[in-house]
Amino acid sequence: MIKSENRKEKTIVLLIDFKGHPLLGDEYVNNTRYSEIQRFLTSKNISREHLIFISNHKSYDPKLMELFNMANTVGYTTRYIDELASMSDICNTIQLAMGWDVTPHDTQIIIGGCNFGGCVINAKKMSAVHWVGKGFQTTIHLPLCAEYEQPGVNSTEKAYNGFKQVYDFIKEHNAFDIKLTDKFEQLELTFYEKK
Repeated sequence: MIKSENRKEKTIVLLIDFKGHPLLGDEYVNNTRYSEIQRFLTSKNISREHLIFISNHKSYDPKLMELFNMANTVGYTTRYIDELASMSDICNTIQLAMGWDVTPHDTQIIIGGCNFGGCVINAKKMSAVHWVGKGFQTTIHLPLCAEYEQPGVNSTEKAYNGFKQVYDFIKEHNAFDIKLTDKFEQLELTFYEKK
């Protein structure tokens, strides 16, 4: 296993309300986040023992269910949680699935989902501001996100309004330690050693 001094040993990829509202989005918005999950699945050097996918949208999203089946096939662990699960519920699910004690010392949270300016940042008990508030290294990975809720005549305007909302909530919660990434290579994942 290879990890730098700043990388956490364990990674939770938390997908919040991942399906979103596809009738309100265009093809790009509706497909990009699923494609980004496939980047995890096809990256051969990511340590599968140190990463778990968690989603609160099992029955609502057949596309995500298929990706989770693919993830299990290549050695990742996946779990579904209740739509209104708390951070404690998520930690208990991971303890049962992986045997991990989820602590800020050795666990990072990578979040994606819908809506970026709402549930991803702060509207749920599992949102980013709550993880960073407990001291977890928290990253919102933008290619795993979509914004349907904000006003706008197209996906660009909705995204602008979503970014403004995220910034406002980061300020309101003094959550300036939340990282925003837009490239897969920016994620601080644990890798297998090359032989």
